[in-house]
Amino acid sequence: MAEGLSRREQVFGVKSRTTQVYNPTGAVMAERIANFAPRIDAFDGKRIGLLWNSKPNGDFYLNRVAELLSQRFPSSKIIKFYETHAAETANPDKKSDAALDLVVQNADVVISAQGD
Repeated sequence: MAEGLSRREQVFGVKSRTTQVYNPTGAVMAERIANFAPRIDAFDGKRIGLLWNSKPNGDFYLNRVAELLSQRFPSSKIIKFYETHAAETANPDKKSDAALDLVVQNADVVISAQGD
């Protein structure tokens, strides 16, 4: 076989190619714009808010989360914010202060979900 050719070139008569693969999980340098809320020490006796952005199937997931949390932490109160659109509370350009205030005033911790 011809010297200087790769095995592929020798067998298939095709020249080799180089392919570059990029890692999509690369580090992102972002400026911190807000502090995170302090973590709670336990769910017992807490008001747990479930925030759904009204995408299909997110409510099925959160309903199951509500069942599991109610079983594990019976002294907690589950509050569903299904009529509040998460896009309004999470996007500072479209934020509804009233919707965000409703969540903040009525829940000690919030679990948010989207569907599809």
